[in-house]
Amino acid sequence: MITNESASALAGLLILALLPLTIARADEVILSHEGVQISFSEAFAYSLRHTNPDAYAVSMSKPQATFRVVQNLYVYKRVASLMEASPTFSAVEWQYLIDDFYRRKLLARYLDDAIAERMTAVDWEGLAKAEFAQRKARLTSPEEVRAEHLLVSMEEVPFDAFVSKVRAVQEQLSLGADFADLVAQYSDDSSAVNNGDLGFFSRKRMQPSFSKAAFALTEPGEIVGPVMTRFGAHFIRFIDRREEQPLTFDEVESRLIEEIKKETEARLREELLVEVRDEIESDLVTIDERALLARFLQAYEAYEDTLPN
Repeated sequence: MITNESASALAGLLILALLPLTIARADEVILSHEGVQISFSEAFAYSLRHTNPDAYAVSMSKPQATFRVVQNLYVYKRVASLMEASPTFSAVEWQYLIDDFYRRKLLARYLDDAIAERMTAVDWEGLAKAEFAQRKARLTSPEEVRAEHLLVSMEEVPFDAFVSKVRAVQEQLSLGADFADLVAQYSDDSSAVNNGDLGFFSRKRMQPSFSKAAFALTEPGEIVGPVMTRFGAHFIRFIDRREEQPLTFDEVESRLIEEIKKETEARLREELLVEVRDEIESDLVTIDERALLARFLQAYEAYEDTLPN
């Protein structure tokens, strides 16, 4: 009988037995072409850096996802080898690119780490409350209307058939037909299952012509149409209106905190850079700027002479 303890021991032994094989396979060359070799370990490292860690398995399980990793790596390495062999690309320039990339990555890591450390002690809720107090008068929910609509779509429909359907709806409305019945019979929109009810919406949510027509309605049951948008012809029935309302702190707290965090991060980033720049302020005043400029220009002239005509 295999107990939990013996099963755990067997599992441990199995992992230890397979460990050398796993390490060996990590360095296995999975593609070799035109002198470019791609090992599994570098392909895996690339996938880690370019895949959402919260959905790694899902992303990598998509068709051709693993092949795209290998293809992208091949492009990078193949082009690099071609450029290294090019007479227009010097070893000095190559080393500069490597060093510059390395320094930029370290700078980004330094700033990210320092900003994260400084932001841990911030009272975000307190800042949000202070911001809310200053902006309270401007923090409002927009005016909204609730309406039902009937859409006659013009997509993949002959123009004559589209016009005929619009006229049929117009005729039925003029005869006093029930709007819900017309929606069920004629509407091409998915909202037809709810009698065309769109719920409450602001002006910015809908197409401009649709919003203009809907917000111009004032009486419940009032109908306007056809109103043209890129989707087709709409017939709109007004239901209700909600005027602009002040928002409570609870409604905007998360949004304010997100805004403040972005602003704080940008400010801290600049402050950190200024702190480092200021370290050499006293040294800069000892340098002859004109002489330094002359050296830069002289060096650039010499550099231009090395460029191909």
